[in-house]
Amino acid sequence: MVYISSQAITAAGRQGVMQAQSDLAKTQKELSSGTMADVGLGLGSTSGQLVSLSQQQTRLQAVLDGNTNASTRLSSTASALTGLQTAAASFLSSLTTATSAGGSGAGLQSTAKGSLATLISTLNTTVAGQAIFGGINTGGSPMAAYASSPASASKTAVDTAFSATFGTSQTSPAATSIDGNAMQSFLDGPFASLFTGAAYAATWSSASDETISSQISGNETAQTSVTANNAAFQKLAQAYTMVSEFAGQNLGADATKAVIASAARIVSSAIGDLTNTQAGVGIAQSSISAANDGMSAQIALLAQQGSALNAVDPYALATRVSTLQTQIEASYEITAKLQSMSLVNYLG
Repeated sequence: MVYISSQAITAAGRQGVMQAQSDLAKTQKELSSGTMADVGLGLGSTSGQLVSLSQQQTRLQAVLDGNTNASTRLSSTASALTGLQTAAASFLSSLTTATSAGGSGAGLQSTAKGSLATLISTLNTTVAGQAIFGGINTGGSPMAAYASSPASASKTAVDTAFSATFGTSQTSPAATSIDGNAMQSFLDGPFASLFTGAAYAATWSSASDETISSQISGNETAQTSVTANNAAFQKLAQAYTMVSEFAGQNLGADATKAVIASAARIVSSAIGDLTNTQAGVGIAQSSISAANDGMSAQIALLAQQGSALNAVDPYALATRVSTLQTQIEASYEITAKLQSMSLVNYLG
């Protein structure tokens, strides 16, 4: 005996329609995006190649993002260096003028104090909360204020060195008895030693000697920061402090001439060091720019290769969409006819 169930036939037709609708949605998605809806299914064993290409792009993009931060830091550093060099050149001009006028320190003290404050402020510059002149110690301001109350460690060190050498303070009337040779020996010896090595680290700077090294491409690194312990800054601090402390009215004429001449020599040397430092920053900026261009080209090529692997044939998909739509419409017609059938129709 044969049993005929219109419900079973209808259910089978409905399942076929659902499958066709699912296939149609997937095909339409692929046609719209131009890529496979299921890469693993579409590529099979070669899908690992697409994953590898994507990972390479991700790694290169991470380096590019890091280069953005390094470029910002270097740009701010270059701007700061330019400002410091301009200020140093102006101060050197003032020293030269004072030397030509007979070695008077009148007016130079206030200029030196302002220049020293500007130097310290500039070396404490932060970008995105990080001290750009801190070396690898980016978490805090590398330079402490010189003029402060109570007296700063750097100010105390200067006063102590002067007192230990001459047995009096630089503000005492007794300082007028210091001759030029004695002052020069002090400036080149005990005073100069305060601006290098451990003494500078103990009283002036908490920056690290080590600068930031950044990975700027897949196989290239670059130094992307300048430390406050750079010789140019030490020399500027030395010259500005020298004039602000010792070029006043309490020293004799010969001692004052020694101060001004020494400061001019040191500032001139600092300007040369600043120029070299600026050149280093410029080279790092150029290296990053070239690395970015190369990595951007690599990323574009990898993306192109990935797209080629993941691409679909739009003509074949369009044909597939048309075929599925036809199947679904046919299924709807069959289902409608089945639903209208009855036992009377069948027996008749």
